[in-house]
Amino acid sequence: MTKIYYFSGTGNTYWSAKKLVERIGDAVIVPISREIKQPDVRIEADAVVFMFPAYAYGMPTMVRRFLEKAEIHAEYLAALVSYGSSPGGALAEARRVLGRKKLILNYGGRIPAVENYIPIFGAQKKELREERLALQEGATEQAAAAIISRASNRVMMFRPFAGFVSALFHIGCPRMGRLFRVTADCNACGFCAQICPAGAITMTKEGPVFQNGCEQCQACLNFCPQKAIIFGRLKQDTERYHHPEVAAGELFSSRAAISFP
Repeated sequence: MTKIYYFSGTGNTYWSAKKLVERIGDAVIVPISREIKQPDVRIEADAVVFMFPAYAYGMPTMVRRFLEKAEIHAEYLAALVSYGSSPGGALAEARRVLGRKKLILNYGGRIPAVENYIPIFGAQKKELREERLALQEGATEQAAAAIISRASNRVMMFRPFAGFVSALFHIGCPRMGRLFRVTADCNACGFCAQICPAGAITMTKEGPVFQNGCEQCQACLNFCPQKAIIFGRLKQDTERYHHPEVAAGELFSSRAAISFP
């Protein structure tokens, strides 16, 4: 049995996780955003795969906390990082966290994907999106083959710049929710609260209230049916992105429930 633990905001990592299950066969996928809420996390499997996107050259804050929290018992450990611009030192960070628990990361893989952080990078053009989706499919297939064969590789640990940027991100990320704003087009549908993996959005009758604890996954912004959520200097008419083969409903099961005070 292979257990695949994933974190995904706009569906890139989730799509690859689903494809891994199809290719491996005897495997299940488990959302980290759901499991981390458990008082104790104990993982037992023949092989365990951790899948996550690269945020600011490192792991998402929730993924790091999950790896630190989990009691892991497996003969084979792999980590796969999906990325739009650069995987940075995300795999090195995963290896470092596991190493502190006396665990060995046997395999680290990189999966290119479409960039979803549009407040900084903007919307990628159609041709580039199609190219990145094709690269993602090929890299996911390679990762599946490596896991099936129990391949091993080395993850380069010397990533000083990536480590510095990632550390700053972990410090500032939980409070960055205050940079989200809502336009007059918001109809208080509650979609953003459902899709938030961190449960960092509280709904009121007037609309969403963004709390501390944001992971900067951009799910709320990219999935909003009204395009009513903006971040920083992002323009409302900027094209949004989520993986074209992932529906929001597929991600809801791992998200927080809507709360109306």
